[in-house]
Amino acid sequence: MTLSDPQSKLVVTARESGNQKLLFFYFGCALLALAARSPDLEKNLNVNNGTFGVLISLGAIGAVFAFLFVGQLVHRIGVAPILTVNATLLFFAMACIPHVHRPVFYLLFNILLGFVFNAYNIALHDQALNRQLLSGEEGIPRLHGAWSLGTLASTTLAIAITSKVSLAWHMDVMMSLLWLLTMVSIFRMRPFLIKGSGGISGLESGINGEPSQVEAPKIRIIDTLQLLTKDRFISYAYICAAMVEFSTNDWVTLSSHQEVGASITLSIVPYLLFMAGMVIGRLGIHKVTRFKPEAFWIRLGASVGGSGFIIFLLLAKWTSGHNFALAFTCEILAFFIGGLGGSFMAGVLTQIASTRSTFPAGVVVAQIGIALAVMSLVVKIVVSWVAQATCITYGLMIPGVMMIALSFFKSLGAQEIKK
Repeated sequence: MTLSDPQSKLVVTARESGNQKLLFFYFGCALLALAARSPDLEKNLNVNNGTFGVLISLGAIGAVFAFLFVGQLVHRIGVAPILTVNATLLFFAMACIPHVHRPVFYLLFNILLGFVFNAYNIALHDQALNRQLLSGEEGIPRLHGAWSLGTLASTTLAIAITSKVSLAWHMDVMMSLLWLLTMVSIFRMRPFLIKGSGGISGLESGINGEPSQVEAPKIRIIDTLQLLTKDRFISYAYICAAMVEFSTNDWVTLSSHQEVGASITLSIVPYLLFMAGMVIGRLGIHKVTRFKPEAFWIRLGASVGGSGFIIFLLLAKWTSGHNFALAFTCEILAFFIGGLGGSFMAGVLTQIASTRSTFPAGVVVAQIGIALAVMSLVVKIVVSWVAQATCITYGLMIPGVMMIALSFFKSLGAQEIKK
């Protein structure tokens, strides 16, 4: 039975689909819980904006190692052990960070987080892309929507408890609970998770999760560098699409607190609206592509999202000394429009990269990830020191301009409406 045979189409059960969405949801809850409390974290470390930004950015060192090896490891030993081990390390490291007060130790934990986050991410996407291929249903943007719902829930919780609960208690309790829930969902997903090839060079797993016996080229470490050399187009598009999201995760609460003058609790609100924009876009993209093709929405999202992000951030900065309500409203609009405009880009670009490649999904995710890790490290350090030398608002102009640049990538996405 082949993948082209209609009889071989996979029917994804409600149990599998529900638990897959829950894994993305819990992942979103955990990963950006610290982003909502950046002022507390910066105060813990007692560093300036430039140093703080560099410390955050250097987590990409761990990401590079994950992208070099984990795609092949998932293919060999399967998804379940990668998810279990890295979820445990992820929640442990997240719980430890609030207890760290020395920058060098924070850096070490951040590098560990960079590794385990991306290892977990590769395994999740390998599973999702594989099941999408076998079922014929495009679900990546909606899974990214579940991830964004998790970040939205985490941000809402932060707003409610920041003034009442210390950062350490917040992380300790939250990460323990999320680890337990994640282990339950992984256990319930085990019958559906991709099994390792045990050295077989199969392109994808079969209908029941067993490795396919389809012959594939041998996967080498050098293959994960392919997007930096042979397919620069996707790499450049991805970095332009991702930097508003990455920079927002790093700087949104600090921007609202330092640039606009919002309290630490109130400074989380723009991040909440940013994630709301991400959720709306990711869960709604499949509906709007019924009226206009993917390529149209990519160009529109990039141009409007990037322009709105820049214009309203500048307005917030310029009015902050005269009218707090107006400045804070502009700050909220900037991040909401930026989030909405870039919301679906990662899911669409991941699907495009997967269809263009002959390698297994885990390796494709690794190829995208290592290109993104290397390029975003450079951009994030530049943003950090522009923020230190001038202000956070001017540093954030860089990702805004990059998002606008994505609108000039004419051949991205389907050019016709999908029936």
